[in-house]
Amino acid sequence: MARIIAFFNQKGGTAKTTSTLNVAAALAERGRSVLAIDLDPQASLTMATGIDIASLELSVYDLLLDESLDLGRTIQPTTIPGVRLVPSHPDLAAAELELLNVLERERQLAYRLTAADLSRFDYVLIDSPPALNVLSVNILVAAGELVIPIEPHPLSLMVLRRLFDTVNRVRRLNPSLRVVGFLPTKVHHSSRLAADMLATLADEFPDLALLPSVPLSVKGAESAAERTSILQYMPRSAVAAAYREVGAWLEAASLPPALDRDRVSLHV
Repeated sequence: MARIIAFFNQKGGTAKTTSTLNVAAALAERGRSVLAIDLDPQASLTMATGIDIASLELSVYDLLLDESLDLGRTIQPTTIPGVRLVPSHPDLAAAELELLNVLERERQLAYRLTAADLSRFDYVLIDSPPALNVLSVNILVAAGELVIPIEPHPLSLMVLRRLFDTVNRVRRLNPSLRVVGFLPTKVHHSSRLAADMLATLADEFPDLALLPSVPLSVKGAESAAERTSILQYMPRSAVAAAYREVGAWLEAASLPPALDRDRVSLHV
């Protein structure tokens, strides 16, 4: 059965798309079959994997709004071996309003994934938008595991309470949702600020894992601009090595206990 993992944080700039792309590449490099789903209306993951948005006939927008549409019809090949994608499209921005009149609108993605044959995939990785809206709730209802990319900045810590409030509310719709842990991104390892933030995360959330840190670098953005992953663009770089470690960590990690809503707190 495919593991459905969402890279989720309502704050922008946390490298959700970069992480989804490169973890997918890292898992594929390890011989796994990966399906990525782009749920961000900006469609950055779609473009970064070499898909021409203008030529798309179907996208995740159509999947969410057309209950008769089979997931398989939306899947596209990518420039990354072993990784296929359900692409996004700027039209997805309109889904927020269009889903308002849909019965059980927060379960549409979960319904499509449940109805689909995912047996050929080992992993389904979901890239999320930098917002808390109906698309975000669809992701939380459909996912089995949640990875929270987080950059070493005080504002990143400040928004966590709202994120966990949302996760705890959604757990009524998806009791099996598990928060795997934090994926530190854009980490300057000589920075005291980064060290302090990682220590704070470990202190405040002792039940959640800290995944291998991804160093600060422009190489990830450069690889996306070249429509590929950092593992292909600069395979010997520190960023590529970090994402390989993340992929290996996810492969090795057993599912942690479900996040206890009563223990979630952050003192800032």
